[in-house]
Amino acid sequence: MQAASVRPRPASNLELYSWFFMRVSAVVLFFLAGFHLLYMHLVLGVDAISFAVIAQRWESPFWRLYDFFMLSFAWVHATNGIRGVMDDYIHPQGWRVLLKSILYVVAFIILVLGAYVVFTFRP
Repeated sequence: MQAASVRPRPASNLELYSWFFMRVSAVVLFFLAGFHLLYMHLVLGVDAISFAVIAQRWESPFWRLYDFFMLSFAWVHATNGIRGVMDDYIHPQGWRVLLKSILYVVAFIILVLGAYVVFTFRP
């Protein structure tokens, strides 16, 4: 009889939390993006969307927060997905650390710039 291979126990629960976050954020994004599409394309109409419409929409703190949450969930969800792909396909540890560092820096910069635009926009 052959001994069963034993998987090493992970040092942290990062992968579990990452897996769970991907499922929750996908559901949240489904509703955020779905409502965004319905409102912007069916209620307002594609031909009515202009700078003035967005400026008027962002006068409300609700819409600013809504857009910020959609941006945040989308970027963190995408970053987490890319991190998983890197873990699967990039085997040398040095390259993986370098590319993940670049990924995290780019994601952070985009989130900060997006938040800056959403919260400081003045028409």
